[in-house]
Formats: sequence, C-alpha cells, structure tokens
Amino acid sequence: MKQKPSLIEIIKTSLFIGITGYGGPAILAQMKKHLVEKNCWITEEEFMNTLSLSQILPGSTGVTLMGYFGYKLRGILGWIILPGLYILPAFIFTTILAQIYFEYHSLTIIQKFFMGLGALVVALLINAILMLGKSVFGKLDNRDYKGFSVAIVTFLLSAFSGINVILIILLAGVLGFLFYFFTHEYEGAKLHSHDKLHINTLQKYSVDIKLVYLLIFLIIASLVLWFSHSVIWTLSSTFFQIGLFAFGGGFGSIPLINSIVVNGFHWLTLLQFRDGIAIGQITPGPVFITAAFIGYKVYGWIGAFFATIAIFLPSLLFIILLGQFHEKIKHLKAVKVLVKGFQAGFIGIIAAVALQFGEKSLINWQTWAIFLAALFVLIKLKKDVIWVILGTAVVSLFLF
Repeated sequence: MKQKPSLIEIIKTSLFIGITGYGGPAILAQMKKHLVEKNCWITEEEFMNTLSLSQILPGSTGVTLMGYFGYKLRGILGWIILPGLYILPAFIFTTILAQIYFEYHSLTIIQKFFMGLGALVVALLINAILMLGKSVFGKLDNRDYKGFSVAIVTFLLSAFSGINVILIILLAGVLGFLFYFFTHEYEGAKLHSHDKLHINTLQKYSVDIKLVYLLIFLIIASLVLWFSHSVIWTLSSTFFQIGLFAFGGGFGSIPLINSIVVNGFHWLTLLQFRDGIAIGQITPGPVFITAAFIGYKVYGWIGAFFATIAIFLPSLLFIILLGQFHEKIKHLKAVKVLVKGFQAGFIGIIAAVALQFGEKSLINWQTWAIFLAALFVLIKLKKDVIWVILGTAVVSLFLF
C-alpha cells in the first residue's frame, strides 16, 4: 500500500469515479481499478472483504464501499469526502434534470422522451429480477422451491394485498429464517484463507472520539429538524427509513420507495416515479440517487439534498459501526438465512412493481417494441445499460 493519499488526491479520484461510474457492477470495477490497482491505496484482499460485508448491509454497495475506504484512509473526514464526492455528480445531474422535468414536462419532446424511457424502466426491472434471481436461486430451477415460495408470497402480497411493503420485507426475512435455519444448507464451513479478514484499521478506530462526536452531531441535527422544519424532517426521516430497509441494491429499493413515497405520502404519481427512475439511470452513480428527484419535487434543491443524504446515511453508519465485527457477522447462519429471505422476497416485490409499471408504460406497439428490444440488448447481447439508455432516447424521438 502506498503512503496515505492527500485530500486533493482523494477528491480527484472520488469525483472521477462519480462522473464515469455507470452500470452497477461496472461502478465496482471502476472503484477497484482506481483504489486497488492504480493508486494502491487499498489491497485487493481488503477490497473483496469489505465488498462481502457491504453486500449484506442495506443501501448502495458502491457508496458503502467508498465510505469504508474513506474512513480507513482519512478517518471521519475521508468517510464524508470519498462517498460524498462520489455521489455529488449524480446528485447535481439528477436534480437539474428533475428541475427541467417538473418545469417543462408538458413539452411534446419531453413526453416522447419519457414515454420511451418508461418502457425501458420496465425492461431494467425485468433484467434486475433475472440478475438477482441468479444470485439467489443459482440456475433458476425448481430445486430452490423455498426461495421461489418466498418470492411468490411477496409478489402476491405486494401486487394484491395493500400491506405495507416494510412488513412484507420483514415477512420475507422471517420466512427465510424458518425455511433455511433448521436445515443444513447454511451450516458453517471451514473458512478459506482468502475469506479471512485481515483489516485491523476499523478496530483501531472503534473508539475514535470523532465518531462519537459525529453521532452526537447527527442526533442534535435530527432534533433541530424535528422542531424547526416539519417538511424537511418528514422527508429526511422517510428516506433514512428507506435506507435502513433497502436490502437488495438500488433496484431492490424501488418497491420500498414506491410504497412509501407514491402510495403513502403521494409526493409523486406512479408515472412521475417511473420517470424519476429513468432519470436516475441516465445519470452516473447509484440507482438510489432517485431520492434527489423525489426530494426536489417535495422541497426543491434543499429537499433533494436532505433526501440524498438520508437515504445513504444508514449504510455509511453501519459500515463503520459494524465493520469490526465482519468476520463474526458474515458467517453467522442466522444472518445468511435472513439475507436469503430478504433477497428472495425482493425478487417478488420487484416483480409486482414491474407489473404495475408495465400496465402504465406498455400502452402501444411503440412502447412494446422499445421494451422488447431493450430486453434483448440487456439479456441476450449483455450490453452496458448506458448504451441501451442512449439508444432508447434517440429511438423515442422518432417512434412517437
């Protein structure tokens, strides 16, 4: 590992990754390239071990990783700067596009653009279901009937019951525990050498007084918001709650946001939410940046700012508070079966949202053509999502 990087080096690297980071796993590859291979700030073993922890935490895996590495390299200041500047480009682009969208949505060219992107969002959700399904069910055959059962239950409840989605997510975790904990599928196995955690940095910082000050500051800031500004407090606490339960990655959070923001608070219509997801895909960075789009609708740029911070804050806190217990957490059978239940449940919940979006978005032969073409390019040709987005945007202007 090289000498500790300067703040200027961290700022340049995090901004560059934030601007160029498209496509989920591709973002993680970018992080690995710059943090591990190019700058040698992090060892490959540290990167992979932290990645495994990030994947069992709620929230954006990429933001969580950047938070950990920032904390490792420069303490609390690095924990703020590295993920903060990684998110910044996506936040700015998304909020600018949100402002344009809500001010000029009635223009014909904007309507054409989002009609095509709406069909694309349905394809992206189907692709997310298949990708998550492969990691949860393996070869997607009938051998994992328990996981399929959890997905089917959550799909039916989400699509037809009207039950709060958080309760459905918790039910999925309970079902995962009941289905898998009492079997031998997740018995502890002997650890391989590359699975062992050799990161002592977090243990060193476990009593960091600055971390204590940070937690005190967050509590005081929350109380000030609660007493002084009801709208910002409601917005922030809502997205913090979403961040707490956002297992399954960015697309896994879509049903949760839909349930709370669209069905609960009615801050957006379903079509506006769909378009917000599309804007989140156009911009670099994590899918969770859709929070900025919603925050802007509720309270302008200030709302976008607080919603963005709130949705990413839980995972950033978890990574530094729980990181030192990684070796104990990741191999606990109870943790594995709960995460299995959550992930299987999210597949069903995402499918319900895809059905809901499909009913609103696939309304003529043009939208069906874009949807099927996007699915083919994503699934069969396995092209990066950015090219599918650009192609959809161009085609939409001519088809409609």
